[in-house]
Amino acid sequence: MIRILFFILPILAIFISIFVILFTPFGSNKFIKPLVNSYLQKKIKEPKIEITRLDSKYGWISIDAKSDNGIKAHTEGDVSYLSKKFGLNYKVNAKSVKLDNRDIKVDLNIAGQAVGSIKNLGVNGRGEAFGSNLDYKFIVKDKKPQAINANISSAEIAKILALIHKPPFIDGLLSINANMPNLDIKNPKGRADVNIVQGRFNRGLISKEFGIKIPKDEQFRANFKAGVKGKYIVGLGDLNTTTAKLKIKKLTSTLDFNQAKGYYSLKINNLSRLNELAKIDLKGPLALDGVFYANLAKNIYQVSVSTKSLNGLLKATYTGNKAKVVFKDVSVVKILKMLSQPFYVTSGSINGVVNVANIKHLNGAFDIATNGVLNKKLLKVKLPSYKYKVRAKGVLKSGKLSVRRANIITSFVNLTLQDLQYNLLTNAAKGLFSANIGNLRALELFTKMALNGKLKVSGEFEYANRSVKLKAKTSSLGGSLYINYNGNRLDAKFQNISLVKVLYMLNQPHYLLKATASGNLKIVDINRLDGAFNLQSLGAVDTKTVKKLHNIDLGKVFKYSLLIKKGIIKKGIILTKPKVNTSYGAIVFDYLNYDTKKSYLSGKYKLQIDNLARLEPLIGQRLNGSFALSGTIKQSPNQLLISAVANELGGVIHFMLDSPKLNVEAAGLNVVSILRMLNYEQVLDGVAKINLKYNTKNKQGDFAITLDEARFLNSKLVATLKQYANFDLSKEIFSKAIINGNINKNIVTFNLNTESQRVKISTQDAKIDTKNQTINARVKIVHKNQDYNFRLSGPIKDPHIKVIFTGYIKNKVKKKVLKELKKQGLDKEIKKIIPKELNILKENNETKEQLKKIIPKEVKGLFDKLL
Repeated sequence: MIRILFFILPILAIFISIFVILFTPFGSNKFIKPLVNSYLQKKIKEPKIEITRLDSKYGWISIDAKSDNGIKAHTEGDVSYLSKKFGLNYKVNAKSVKLDNRDIKVDLNIAGQAVGSIKNLGVNGRGEAFGSNLDYKFIVKDKKPQAINANISSAEIAKILALIHKPPFIDGLLSINANMPNLDIKNPKGRADVNIVQGRFNRGLISKEFGIKIPKDEQFRANFKAGVKGKYIVGLGDLNTTTAKLKIKKLTSTLDFNQAKGYYSLKINNLSRLNELAKIDLKGPLALDGVFYANLAKNIYQVSVSTKSLNGLLKATYTGNKAKVVFKDVSVVKILKMLSQPFYVTSGSINGVVNVANIKHLNGAFDIATNGVLNKKLLKVKLPSYKYKVRAKGVLKSGKLSVRRANIITSFVNLTLQDLQYNLLTNAAKGLFSANIGNLRALELFTKMALNGKLKVSGEFEYANRSVKLKAKTSSLGGSLYINYNGNRLDAKFQNISLVKVLYMLNQPHYLLKATASGNLKIVDINRLDGAFNLQSLGAVDTKTVKKLHNIDLGKVFKYSLLIKKGIIKKGIILTKPKVNTSYGAIVFDYLNYDTKKSYLSGKYKLQIDNLARLEPLIGQRLNGSFALSGTIKQSPNQLLISAVANELGGVIHFMLDSPKLNVEAAGLNVVSILRMLNYEQVLDGVAKINLKYNTKNKQGDFAITLDEARFLNSKLVATLKQYANFDLSKEIFSKAIINGNINKNIVTFNLNTESQRVKISTQDAKIDTKNQTINARVKIVHKNQDYNFRLSGPIKDPHIKVIFTGYIKNKVKKKVLKELKKQGLDKEIKKIIPKELNILKENNETKEQLKKIIPKEVKGLFDKLL
């Protein structure tokens, strides 16, 4: 008996312990509650739920629980642990819930009953929540829903989301009316209506959380209706937003919702509302149709989409981990219009297929082709043909797109890409390219300038991390050109590049003949514009082109050479010391700097012309000797300033060009040296002071010349005066001579006034034609109260001097004529005629030809001899 007792007592102790743990408040709270809370923490992350009280006794249980967002629940009732059945009453209430440190009012107050077991259960409830009345009930049999009935009217969606601890991405009023009294697979019945009105998107929250820019003032409404038909739930509905209309034409689902298939259509009337979302400019309408399918048990998801908005057919399908896109005669024009791009083509279509065999690993293949006709109005250039073709074929492996060869063929450019590698994950690309442009003028749309000729270029490129690397070479410019661009660095090397071809390519006049350029350029920092370069150029100017276009005669041959041994580029400022030699002379710069940002040029130079005679074609006059000057140059977008100083012609000459105004001041110039340089007869000597103000734009100006200690040298004028006036002008010293005048294009008009102790000389409105190198001047000389007038006309180098007869010459002729007539014994008869005829002669019209007309025939031969 004692042995039996010792056997029963431990078993009894165990049963008593289990009873204390399960069916006493102390045991439930001490042991069961921690286990349940631990289980809830693992299974439910948000909101966190905690059992605050658990009382149980045999056949009865009472539980209080709360969540960390402010919801409280209480349930109590009968429980049969042996049959696993229960009959419970429950209450759930909350005035507000916490979400992101904010209290959101929900006014949740629900009460109901749950009767049955885990496999077979009936639940009902009613109350208030989310600003709406609600009631519901559902029946589960063998863990499968058998009946559902629920009604909710105008519940606030944001409060529902807050209850399940989700941010209020959307808001609106939700209404549900579900009446499915029998979901038994043999004879299911029922229907459900879901409506949303006054729907709104929380634009700021969606943008912050997902980086998606919902269109402004976007609103929506939704309606969905479903009913049970046979073994399936069949439904339809629509979602209408401010921007789009989505219609579910037919949705079929199994009763357990494991499988579903539906047909849908989407219409967008104005794509421009999606610009901010898509981050590109869109326009026009878009209509899509498609099918979706899901099998939750087998983890199969399929979506297909097709559209005829782009003409032709664009069809895409997604099945599990595979995708396929088919293009059939898709309109390029429609795509350009949708993308707000210029109509580069007037017609064109895309055909091809893209197969992604493994979306997760991004493996697949593609074959795309397009052809059409370019828009000649937009190109603004005449081409032999405006048709184009593009073909690309390749594979996709681990997110890397590989194109063995892609061809783009048009009538003006053939572009070939080889071994192209593109990584869809990193957006990196690299490959080889070659381009053959048959007519550069066709690129005017892109270059914004008219180009000529052909261009062949080839090389390799690489793009990664928003940085481009490019290596290119071409021989289309006569020599060789190599370019190596690497992100923020640029290296270029050019050898014997034909500047004639460059000018032709740039659509510039044919200014050069057989001109080449060689050099190197290294930009170590493109953003800062830091680098170095050297340049050498040799060639000849096409003087015929310069003469034709600018009326500047450089002669038959004009050669040049340019050398920059080392140029430096520092923060956008180009620092150079060029040396230029030409057929006319040489110019050496101590420095020549150009600020690319401010468009400012400054320099200091020396100009040496060894033989001024070479300038004859340019200035239209042959000069003698040499000439040297030095000065500075400054040029900004609105000003050109050039200064120069020359120690020449025995004095100093200062030049200042403040374009278009030119000022010249000179002092101490030797007049003989000036005349010698100008290749004129050296008729005058003295020291000259010159002041010139000239406008290079309208070619007008004024000048003043002062001559000190001036003296006339032996010349044709001096000899003529000596013959008629019998005095030597070359022996006179003029202490000061003043010449004032103006310039109007090629006509120089001036006045001269000077006098010595015995002679006065003046001329008014004398004119020199610098273009034709002629002079027309009337010179008045007064000596011993006698006037001598001469007319100088014709070439400046050897002008014709015409004597204008005055009273002095008239009397002298009269005496000589009478003296000779007396010798002939005719004086008595002639005296009656000669004085009378001589008296009628007018002072300003007495010429040798006029005298001849009034002399009698009998003495005409004698008069010709005298004069």
